[in-house]
Amino acid sequence: MGAILYYLAWEWINIALEYTAVAWVRLPKLFLAVVGVNLVTHPIFMCLLEQFGRDPMFILGCEVVIPVVEWLLLMAAYGRARWRLLLGVSFLMNAVSYVTGLLID
Repeated sequence: MGAILYYLAWEWINIALEYTAVAWVRLPKLFLAVVGVNLVTHPIFMCLLEQFGRDPMFILGCEVVIPVVEWLLLMAAYGRARWRLLLGVSFLMNAVSYVTGLLID
C-alpha cells in the first residue's frame, strides 16, 4: 500500500510541476493534456525502472524517448500545425520531471 501511495504522490507532484513549467503556453485544456501524456508515459517508465533497474544508460535512453512520445501525443491532441511549440513544451516538461526526479531520489 505504501508503494502505491508513493507512486500516486510522485505522479501528482510530477503533473503539478510539469504543468507549472508550461502554464505560459496558451493552449486549450492544457492541464488535461499534461495529465494525459503523463498518464501514458510515467506509469510505463516506472514499470520499466522496476523491471530493468536504474542503470544510467537505460535511464538516458528513456529520457530521450519519453519527450518524443509526449510530443507525438501532444500533436495528436493539438494538431501538427503547432509542432514546434509542442516539441518545446514536451522537452520542457521532461526536463522539469527529470531534474525533480534527481532532487527527490
